Amino acid sequence: MLRLSHFIVAPEVVDLFGGEGGTVSLLAEKYGRQYRCAVCRQSGQLDTDTPATVLVAIYDQGMGPVVPRLAHPGCSASGMVLVLTTPTPIGQLIVPAMAWLREGDPPSVVVVAPRVSARNVAGGGEDLTDVILSGLLGSGFTPLTEPDTPLPVVPGRLHVTFATGQRITVATSDGTILYDGALPLPDGWSELIQYTGLLGVVVVRGLDLLDPDRHHLDDLHAAIARGAAVGIAVHVDPRPPTEPTRTEIPPPTLPAIPPVNPIRRRS
Repeated sequence: MLRLSHFIVAPEVVDLFGGEGGTVSLLAEKYGRQYRCAVCRQSGQLDTDTPATVLVAIYDQGMGPVVPRLAHPGCSASGMVLVLTTPTPIGQLIVPAMAWLREGDPPSVVVVAPRVSARNVAGGGEDLTDVILSGLLGSGFTPLTEPDTPLPVVPGRLHVTFATGQRITVATSDGTILYDGALPLPDGWSELIQYTGLLGVVVVRGLDLLDPDRHHLDDLHAAIARGAAVGIAVHVDPRPPTEPTRTEIPPPTLPAIPPVNPIRRRS
């Protein structure tokens, strides 16, 4: 159990947040001095004498948003809980990603590393680990045992679109956005997609892509070695959609406005 100055965090929660450094950074960004307990709904004060326990709710049977909440230590221990329903969307999930060029099939891969940044969604009761990856495995993803593990092509599970400015959108078949943003691309990454017609999508637990001081490729390989990465491949067209040709319509010609004659006052 990780004990910080204001928080008590279970090991599986620390792992989900990308380690102790990622946990400290995330909690410092998200919480001030006061919070509302996820269990009793009463307010609490964060200080060194009364730290809060950190709960993580994973919604929609492990396939939905991952949401952190705080509780009084007397109300609940820190841990992860599975919620079968979909939450009310009043928070957000930050999903950083990176482009990866590997020696595998397919070679061009988008690595998605979800990171929590949300608030005020009710939680459940059972401690669970690896719920997110388990849910993806159930939908056709395969675990990576090596960096070059072949990824199976699973039609219909993901939709990938490309736009100008190296923008990539990865969405599930039900419209859930796994990633939407611009990615710096390694040399040859786009060309290999054009040649193979395939893109790999790998989702990793416990990978902190927001920390610029970490060696992300080494961290990715470590995550694969501990069984924390799953992926699939999808058929894609890497060309951005062409803009429809627009016919310029000239503005209508307005009649000239006659000059205004000054009004002469009678003397």
